[in-house]
Amino acid sequence: MAGKKTAAILLAGGHGARMQSKIPKQFLLLAGHTVLWHALQALSEGSIDEIVLVTPQGEAEALYRTYREEYGFRKLVAAVEGGIERCDSVVAGLAALRGRGTELVFIHDAARPFVSQELLKRMREAGERYGAAIPALPVKDTIKLGNPEGFVQDTPPRALLFAAQTPQVFSYTAICAAYEAYDRAREAQDARALLATDDAQVMERFGGRPVKLVEGEEQNQKLTTPTDMARAEQWLRERNSLHRKETEE
Repeated sequence: MAGKKTAAILLAGGHGARMQSKIPKQFLLLAGHTVLWHALQALSEGSIDEIVLVTPQGEAEALYRTYREEYGFRKLVAAVEGGIERCDSVVAGLAALRGRGTELVFIHDAARPFVSQELLKRMREAGERYGAAIPALPVKDTIKLGNPEGFVQDTPPRALLFAAQTPQVFSYTAICAAYEAYDRAREAQDARALLATDDAQVMERFGGRPVKLVEGEEQNQKLTTPTDMARAEQWLRERNSLHRKETEE
């Protein structure tokens, strides 16, 4: 039986203030290509059927033309402008997929350009089985919950804590319904609608569907600071060197 029709929303509309660069981090170069190029390459190599790119304001048309026509990313079917907040950008991406028959949607940050095909496969399998799944890594440090006065309020059990990654994968109809409920709650200033920092949080609060945790990857860390970029360059050099050795053998 054929799998569900899949699409990816690639979020590339942020400005990345912590990168200390005038150029948004998704357009910084890694091994001669932009961070965004590497993210598109990773998504294009797998079984994802279509990709929607969410861009900074005023750049959708130019970026669509550049990455689809010049760089040949044929799975890129649309580019749309993002909103003020991450959640607004996701909604714009979901809207761009309306009527395309999408059954399973991957929501991914362009600042995580090294997601592997193995992880994409695990996420697809979990998404098809559970309808909501996220990659995550166990937290290594002891985490403290602080109070407004700056004192420790609680120490949650470390075994139950995970650092969430992307791509987060959902039933398209379920995540659309969850975001619609979330938007209504925001408009009504509902206390539950505190600004969501990831899509799973929207599903948890407004989707009525449990979110499955899937083993993430160390290499799938988000590029946020100049140090992250330096580590990414080193990782790429090591990966390319290993690939050359394997080819020569």
